[in-house]
Amino acid sequence: MVVEDSPVQRDHMAGLLRQAGFGDVLQACDGIDALRKLNARGMPVELVLTDMDMPGMDGMELMRHVCELELAASLLVASARQERLHEAQAGMAQRAARVALLGTALKPLQLDVLNEILERADTSGLRQATATGLPALHEVAAALSGGQFLPYYEPRIDIATGMLRGVDVQPCWTHPVRGLIRAARFMPVLQGTDLIAPLTAEIAAQALRQLHAWHEIGLISLGMSIKLPAETLADRAQVDQLSALVREFGVAPHTVIWECPEAVLAGGAPLTIANLAHLGVRGFGLALGGYRAGHTTQQQLARCPLTELRIDPVIVHEASRHPPRRALLQQSLDAAHQMGMAAVAEGVELVEDLALLRSLGCELAQGALVAAPMSGSALAGWIRNNRRRLKELANASAPSLAG
Repeated sequence: MVVEDSPVQRDHMAGLLRQAGFGDVLQACDGIDALRKLNARGMPVELVLTDMDMPGMDGMELMRHVCELELAASLLVASARQERLHEAQAGMAQRAARVALLGTALKPLQLDVLNEILERADTSGLRQATATGLPALHEVAAALSGGQFLPYYEPRIDIATGMLRGVDVQPCWTHPVRGLIRAARFMPVLQGTDLIAPLTAEIAAQALRQLHAWHEIGLISLGMSIKLPAETLADRAQVDQLSALVREFGVAPHTVIWECPEAVLAGGAPLTIANLAHLGVRGFGLALGGYRAGHTTQQQLARCPLTELRIDPVIVHEASRHPPRRALLQQSLDAAHQMGMAAVAEGVELVEDLALLRSLGCELAQGALVAAPMSGSALAGWIRNNRRRLKELANASAPSLAG
């Protein structure tokens, strides 16, 4: 993938990569566009070649996201400014990640320079690492049969009060050797396979059992958001099975929110829309995940009874420091409120961003500032230990939200 805001430079660098032996070269105009395309792809790319200075999200922050989410096997940084290349090298040196920085190059990038960097990096080895970076399908199948999958829960708070309002269910794999493996490392393998339905049902069953247990100990207002893949939403039998699970565990439908990917709604498949409406009629909440203004129209949003818009962390993170990102955040929140939906900000890491979200009228937040995903048994203790901190967060103000 080439990430560059100048169309001329972007085409030039994409052409160089093709000459160097890369076949399909994705292109993105900035970091936000790159993350959207990388996440949609579902598996890591071999190389991300990025500029450093771009509007919206610059190369340094893109590198951080690529490393944390392991969206590429390697990175190569280009810039017209030597000092920015030094910053990239220093930034990568501080990250213990499975993403390698192959090198840096001054712009305009030349083919001989690119080839020299790739030869030094042993690109063939990197191709093999990328191919094996995800588990094999038979490994996932065996893990599912062996009961190695379980839900983790990411707390979601009311921004105005700091009160816990719900949890977001995160599927995890408890691997006997590699430890806890997050969904980003195994869900791409399952897309389009027969394993996605049983895994979704298994995670939902465990999570609903836990929600019932929380309600039994007095956390009666606690809600839960569970992600549903496109395959499930397109199958009425699977949708009915999930509804039956809610009844089986004695959980009130209004405390369960089913989350669908933005691409599913944008695609507008009639059966999927009908199944979402069916869930809404049964009293469940419905959320649209990964939302950013401009990718889904209000006409598309109006096609099913959504109750929440979950704002993509790409535009939430450091929105208080970047006016273009703040503008996208404002547009996304406006879209939610115009449609009568609550807005949930995902990926909140900074007090300044939380204060900005409060000032813009966002209702709910989750992310590292609130808490990392945790096991079901850890939640009650986390609530006891964090009541005061969360209340202080609700009252905290940023040093400055100007500019």
